[in-house]
This record gives sequence, C-alpha cells and structure tokens, in this order.
Amino acid sequence: MACAYGLNNLEKFKIEESSNLFPETDFNVYERPELEIRSVVREFDKDELELELVEIGKRKVLYKRNSLNATEIAKQFMEQNYPNIEYIFTNILDYEEESDIASIHMSQAINGVEISNTAINVNIDKLSGSIISTGVSIWEDIQQSNSAVGNQSMDLVEAINIIRDNLELSTEEIDSNSLTIEKTFNNYLKVKGVPFTHDKSLMARKIYTAVSPTKAEEIWEITAEIDIDFYVISVSINSKTVVQINNITRHATYRVVPLNKPNIGNSRREQYTDPYIPGSSPFGWHDDGVNQYSDTRGNNIHVIENSDGDDSIKENVYISGGPDMNFVFNYEGDAETIEGNQSAAAANVFYLTNLLHDIFFELGFTEAYGNFQYENFSGKGKGGDPVYVIISDRKGENNAQMSTPVDGKPPKLRLFPFTIIDGPERDPSFDNEIIIHEYTHGVSQRLTGGQDTVECLKNDEAAGLNEGWSDFFANALQFRKNRNRYTPLELFRYVLDEEHGRKYPISSDTSINPLMYSDLSYNENEKFGTYKACEVWSVMLHEIFWNVVEVYKNVPEFYVKDNQRLSFAPSNFIVMKIVVDGMKLQPCNPTFISARDSIITAVKNFNGSNIRLLCLFWDGFAKRGLGVNAKGKEIKDNKVIYTNDHSVPEECKDYL
Repeated sequence: MACAYGLNNLEKFKIEESSNLFPETDFNVYERPELEIRSVVREFDKDELELELVEIGKRKVLYKRNSLNATEIAKQFMEQNYPNIEYIFTNILDYEEESDIASIHMSQAINGVEISNTAINVNIDKLSGSIISTGVSIWEDIQQSNSAVGNQSMDLVEAINIIRDNLELSTEEIDSNSLTIEKTFNNYLKVKGVPFTHDKSLMARKIYTAVSPTKAEEIWEITAEIDIDFYVISVSINSKTVVQINNITRHATYRVVPLNKPNIGNSRREQYTDPYIPGSSPFGWHDDGVNQYSDTRGNNIHVIENSDGDDSIKENVYISGGPDMNFVFNYEGDAETIEGNQSAAAANVFYLTNLLHDIFFELGFTEAYGNFQYENFSGKGKGGDPVYVIISDRKGENNAQMSTPVDGKPPKLRLFPFTIIDGPERDPSFDNEIIIHEYTHGVSQRLTGGQDTVECLKNDEAAGLNEGWSDFFANALQFRKNRNRYTPLELFRYVLDEEHGRKYPISSDTSINPLMYSDLSYNENEKFGTYKACEVWSVMLHEIFWNVVEVYKNVPEFYVKDNQRLSFAPSNFIVMKIVVDGMKLQPCNPTFISARDSIITAVKNFNGSNIRLLCLFWDGFAKRGLGVNAKGKEIKDNKVIYTNDHSVPEECKDYL
C-alpha cells in the first residue's frame, strides 16, 4: 500500500490558498456587415419549424474583409491595438472541417516566457476574414521586478523540495538521481519519481507571475495530484518559497439510468445494445484503437472501484462484462452499503460518461478542442487523457468531484458515498444529474481559454458560471415529453435533502424561482455567492432552452441510434451546441456579460443570421435581468451591485 501524503484541507497548509492577481478583461464583440442576412427556417407539418444545419464552409458572406490566414489576422490585431505588448501563441484552433470560426489563444510574455493569468483570444470568421470577438486580459505596464533581475536561479529539483518542505509533505530530501525529467508540450516538463504525488509524477514549467500590476517575478509552476485533488503550486525563484497554491479540482456536494432520467430512486433501468455514436467513438466504447477490453475500460472512460479507500488504485479492479460483454447486473434496493451494487454502479457510470463523451463531441468538444480520449484518431489535440471515474470511493464521503488538468493529462471523476439522507448509504453512481454536472466541469474547463490552461474559471463570476453550466446540462439532457418549462426541477435529490441542495428549483415560473441577475449583488464585507450565481446562470439558460424548443422542432432523445440520421437539427441539440460554442469564444475568466455576449456571437455564427433564433436567446437573458443594458459589477455604498435590464435589441420587437 502506498504511503498517503494527504493535503486534505487548506487549513493544514503552512500557507493559505493565495488570491492571485488577474488583469481586467477587455472583451469586445464586433459588428458583422459582411454577413448575408437570411432566414434559415422552413415551415414543417403541424406548424413546427425546423432548424437547418448549414455545412461548414458553405455559409454565404457578402464580401471578404481580409485575405490573411487566421494567425496573421490575430498578429495584425495585436500590432494595431497593443503594439508594445509581448505575447506568445498558446493555442491555434483553426481546423477547416471543424468550424468556420478560428480561435487564436495567446498569453502575455516577458522575454518569450508566459505571464500567468494573462490571456488573449481572437475569434475570427474564416469565410469573411473578420474578427468577430476578442478578449484581452493583460497588464499594460508590467515589467520584470528589480529583485528578480539578478542572478537568482533555481533548478526544478530544488523547487520540488521547497514544495515538499513548505507544505510538510515529507521530511526526506528528494535527490535528483531519483527523478526522471522529460520535455513534453508548451514548455512543460514531466517529472517522474516524485514520492508525494498520487501517481508519482508532476508537470512543471517556468513562467512569470504578477506580484503587482507593474511587477512580475519568475516562478516554477507545478501541477500535481496530491491525495485526491489536483493543485497548481507556484514557487518563487527570487524568495525560494511557495507563493501561490490553487486547488483546481471542482467539487460538488449535491444530489443518478436512461440519460434523460434523474436517478435510480424514481426511474426504471433500461437495457441498450451498442449505444455509442459512431462519429464520436468510431471503435465503440471498449476499444482504444490498440487494446480491446471486456471490462469498464475504453478509449474515453476507465471506471474503477476504490472500496478500500487506498491512496493507490492500481490494485483495484475494473468491472468485467465477461466474454459476451454483458454488463447487465442485478440491483438490490435494500443493500446497506454501496458495495452491494458495485457492478451495477460501474455499468451505469460507464454507460453514462461514455454517452456524455459522444454527445459533447457532437456538440463541438472534439479532439481538436481538447476532449478526453486515450487515442485521438484525428491526430489533433493531445491523447492519453481518458477520464478515470472512481466509484465506491472510500477516500471521502458526501461529495463528488471532477479534476481536469491540461490537455494530455487524464481527468479524474470521483464518486464518494453519501450518508446525508436517513437509511442505507446512497451511491452517486446512480445519480445521472451529479455525473452530468461533474463531467460538464471538465468540458467548460478545457474549452474556456483553450485546452492548455486550467486558470480560466477562477474569478468569482467565472466560478459561478462554471457551476451554472454544469447544472444547465444536467437539466437540458433530462428534456423529455412529460416536462415543460414550468415543471420544477430539484437537482441531486437522490443523495441530498432540501437543506443541502440548491435553494430554488429550476423553473420558468418566477413565483417558484424568482432569481434575477441583480441577485449576484452582495455586501462588500461579504463573499461573492458562487452557488447563487450558479442558480442565476442556470435558470437563464433554462429560459433560453425552452424559448427555442417551444418554437422549433425538437427530439428529446436525439442521441439514440434511431435518431442519429435525422434530416434536420433538433432544437434542443442546437441550444446546447450554441452554449458550447460560447465557451470556446469567451475570454479567460468570463463575467456574466462576456459569457452572454459570447453566446450571442455563437448564435450569430450559427447558419447565418437567423433573427428569430437570436431574439429567442436575447429574450431568455432579458427575462432574468441580463438584457442589452444590464450593468456589471459596480461598488455603491459598501455594496457590490449588479443591475438588471429587461430590454432586447430593437430588431427583436417584431419577433417576440
């Protein structure tokens, strides 16, 4: 059994989790006069409207503004607007067969070395050569600090030993001869043989961090899994101490059979054969292109149990379906512990997370954009990162969490037993809402700011948005015929009671859910309400979802085999796709307003300019106070104020 180096809670550190410095984000959406204005709807029987998917590269434009390629356009933007800012390219997402939009990601730099928490993204319509939106988070006047200009130096082994000592992870000095260091991607080094990390490895790179808006010092940035969480730890080369530490694991303490049913407590299990989507998982779910498995392993997902709560899961088991690949297991409703239904739990989780992989692939979270796969069959992005789902995990309780490192390093989704509700233990492996919520954290983490950063959902509003997207997809993927926009949805109620769950059900009925954008406001001496913000964003997206599915033809189970060759795009699918596209376009650490504007930009880039569809999105935002003239964070009389606005663009008044 491996020795457990546990950080557990931040209170046990010798330093507190530090508050990082972030530059303000200048986010802009640009007018698009080159777009051909046209409707992309056609009448359907019974007065239903269909949404038509226009092939990539086939959308018409009136003229081409710029003949340069996307990268050159981004360079031109920087030269014209920020001529004195040094920058480096971090991600160039420009794939002809994937999208008509190229997203160019950059970071501010000093002497060719990235400055942390800075981000520049330029989104370009390739057909017209026009910039459609930009997000710039930089320090205008930053320089290398005087104290760091001298001859101070620190090798990586010394930095690792400083972490070991400062965080009291071990008393034994680590010798360089015991470590293996190899170059990987984006200036990262992979270190093997580290005794205090979960998998005996870590990732490291040398970058700058801002110590003030005008001063930066060089640090070693270490990403490591310690105990059950992933941390980004900064070691100052100047002071030779740990100066920043951030837990990048997303926790969810909330309340899981068919995808569109909430949990086993109120849903009958059903049986499916070969339910994978071929375009997303071409070799099925148990084949990674090299190995074929008959247990809960494959290219996208590895499900493993951790009933002993051991720090190492290498000796723990995958659940076998036998030579017939038959994952049909009995479920005992009166089992006292979650281990009594472990095989059924593994089958449920393996099915659900693989289906989520396939659906999000169809929605645009592909290999090129950093999705989770062992083998990337397109050759784009970085492979080697299927999601490891750990069930019956006795390392914790009353929780579930998703840890998502940069592209190429596997995420981990951990499901702990719940004991909040009286009676036998409850297993979140049977709570679809929790699993969808946690998996979505991985999607939003990889897409926001590009797949090679984990720093772009850390600010107050960004953290609330992150939770809100996860709740939205847990809601939207439960869309079925017996629900309407007013049906109250109380998430995670299989494992959580009313006291521990969300404050309001998700519903368009404002007497049931009264939340507005202005509810983000708080007293200056208090903390920002992350989960209140989560509920506000979630219900806004709920309004948009139902606005669209009530007007255009929808197909609740668009992902099942019989529905995979439709001649039209189901409206429920399109709303989710546009939300995912918005994640790709938004700046690092978005606000509610910049996230809204990114979604609106994504609507405008969907099949040309469909004014009716655009206005349905605006109407959803405006109902909950995030209309055209809503005002973001302002400080008045010791309060942080967010101001509602219920107006929509003038052009929408003929459609609403």
